[in-house]
Amino acid sequence: MRNQIEAIVQTLSGNPTFAYGTQTELNVIADDISFPCVFLYPLQGIELLPQVNGSVDNASTLYLEFLFKTEFGQFTADNETYITQALQLANEFIVKASTYREGEGRYFKVKAGQKVKCVPVYNKLDVNTSGIGLTITLSTMYFDKF
Repeated sequence: MRNQIEAIVQTLSGNPTFAYGTQTELNVIADDISFPCVFLYPLQGIELLPQVNGSVDNASTLYLEFLFKTEFGQFTADNETYITQALQLANEFIVKASTYREGEGRYFKVKAGQKVKCVPVYNKLDVNTSGIGLTITLSTMYFDKF
């Protein structure tokens, strides 16, 4: 799934870089990465959903951060433009994830009306970044048939 998320991120406006890892790993990676950046944290859980056609959908809860580098000493109000830009990237990510194709069909199913949690992130990491954190559940379609 990490590879599919990275492929989607590479199509986003502004060409954000992509990184994957734990909070500690990403804090170290952030020292040498270019911004804006999308950080994918390890999966928070996978729910297996058997379907009537013999396939199994895997619903995975993801936490991603869409971050921009900010200056030390900036107040929260000074970072609002970064929050707005990060929110636009997150919206674009959701749209592109719902239409991402691999093989014969869409790879992810994003259900209409499904709640997606989005929270502002201010002055995070050693390099000082701000943006938004996105929690979303994506279902992979047609995982396998037995």
